[in-house]
Amino acid sequence: MHTRCPGYMAALAALSFSAAAAAGECQLQELGVLPVDMRNLRPLVWTKINGVKARFLLDSGSFYSSISPDAATQRHLKLSYLDGRELYVMGLGGAQQTEATTVDDFEFLGVHLHHIQFLVLGQGGDLTGIIGQNLLRISDMEYDLANGIVRFMKPAGCNDRPLAYWALHATYTSVKLQYSDPAEPQMRSDATINGRRMTVWFDTGTPRSMLFLEAAKRAGITPSSPGVRFLGISYGIGPASAKVWVAPVDTFQLGGEKVEHTHLLIGDFQPRNIDGSLSGSFPDMILGDDFFLSHRIYVAYSQNRLYFTYNGGPLFNLNLPGFASAAETAQPAAGAASAAGGQSMSDAPTDATGFRRRGMAYASTRQFDRALADLTRACDLAPGDAENRYQRGVIYLEDGQVKSALQDFDAVITARPDDIDARLARAELLHSHPETEPGTAGADAKSDLDAVSRLATPDASVRFTLSRLYHALGDYSAALSQIDEWLDTHRLENDQSAGLNSRCWLRATSNRDLPEALHDCNRALDLRPQAPTQTGSMVPMNLAPENPDILDSRGLVYLRLGKLGAAIADYGAALNVDPGLATSLYGRGLAEVRLGETAQGQQDLAAAEKIDSGIAKRFADMGLTP
Repeated sequence: MHTRCPGYMAALAALSFSAAAAAGECQLQELGVLPVDMRNLRPLVWTKINGVKARFLLDSGSFYSSISPDAATQRHLKLSYLDGRELYVMGLGGAQQTEATTVDDFEFLGVHLHHIQFLVLGQGGDLTGIIGQNLLRISDMEYDLANGIVRFMKPAGCNDRPLAYWALHATYTSVKLQYSDPAEPQMRSDATINGRRMTVWFDTGTPRSMLFLEAAKRAGITPSSPGVRFLGISYGIGPASAKVWVAPVDTFQLGGEKVEHTHLLIGDFQPRNIDGSLSGSFPDMILGDDFFLSHRIYVAYSQNRLYFTYNGGPLFNLNLPGFASAAETAQPAAGAASAAGGQSMSDAPTDATGFRRRGMAYASTRQFDRALADLTRACDLAPGDAENRYQRGVIYLEDGQVKSALQDFDAVITARPDDIDARLARAELLHSHPETEPGTAGADAKSDLDAVSRLATPDASVRFTLSRLYHALGDYSAALSQIDEWLDTHRLENDQSAGLNSRCWLRATSNRDLPEALHDCNRALDLRPQAPTQTGSMVPMNLAPENPDILDSRGLVYLRLGKLGAAIADYGAALNVDPGLATSLYGRGLAEVRLGETAQGQQDLAAAEKIDSGIAKRFADMGLTP
């Protein structure tokens, strides 16, 4: 397996701004700067494949870079086994076989790399793929995601001297990195939770930090502990799913940084090898993008050390429902390493793209006031750049400033009529807030959807969003045709499963073509139970053998058909996997009431409304009431 690119270091070194260190002096060469756009809690970067722009996820937790099957097909890339050998990739759900492809010309960091191999793995969404450690670990690295920057650095003459160069007048923390090799190059170190030692990975491919359940138990935390709340189901490479909870944690300590009274995600992952045995290659905890955004990090592979300073704000509570107040206090204790007031002024943005990137990072941590200030500054500096207006519109919408968001989306579409993202965003806004354009919102939203449908490629995942919005606007035929078009261009079994389940749900919620809906759900369950939803180092999946989403869809079909016993069975099976699935709770409650099991049915209906206060109205809108 080729894990490094010949000539890559030499090409980057030619771009560096400083000469080699003089004898006895410690100097850092900046080999390259990688701009990063934070979309929610995902660090995205732009590259080129054979001269065509492509967007990748930056994933420090992935041992190798990959391309999605859709991207490989669109770019006419040939698939084969990596170096002629079968390869299995381990993930949280077990082992999964994968293929590989070779890109003739891959532009990264301004350098043209030739004949670069990629794994071919499902990514989900419209991402081309992920950038993993075979393209990242070519030098020391600095992760400054709060400013939308990753730097590739080369120390010269530094030996064991501290390399947190930006902490001019502030303390920093450093931890020792554990040994790794090309097969397992993840950044690993030790931390403590509630005083118990844990192995941690630093992983930009994981949005939120997560503690594995078995490790949580060692720290005295179980699903039945006080304050622990079930959140839902998560999936990794392989067929297995896992339950996820959010739990209070007394202390988390990494080096000299200590956080008290915070919350962490707990995942019941038990990754297994090909032979079914439990894998021992995973850590106790993954430190994700929430940690990276709240810190500035220098990874000194040259010293096997990691240096970091605290940027401010919560470490682990980003965007978790019901924990906003806890997030305010989940910060390192007084005296923790912090670079506040000690950063060089050169780190502040000076141009529109810099302000946009920092604003998007602020938005990822839900600091909307700061985000909007930066995006407005970007718009002022580059009034002709529609991307700045689009990103500001997105943040306005997240912040509930609907009219301002609409003004920005209108401006983007005027400047770029073929902008799919802006048209889709405006259609979503008009549907959700028809009061912004009384009398014309529905027609205008449909016009935007029609434009996106014309502009998007047949295999684009945006077809699912189009289907949902057409359905919401009452256009069943258009909604159905979007999924049909996507299914026609995706022949892999896992893709077919995802598409068939979406079509089954569409038909069931519309109360149309119910026999065909039942066939779709049955076929989705019969196909290989793996389909991606989002990327990351563990490449999460949305289908498992006991997939609750498909069972939930089929339960609704049975409910529509009056097969109440079968509906209760499917809803129950879905709830065994995901006890918090409100649609299954409410659907089962309706079936139970209709069977005369009134007390049990009312209990399920009440439980569903406790989870989702709008569930009764949505079912009533479908014509389904107790």
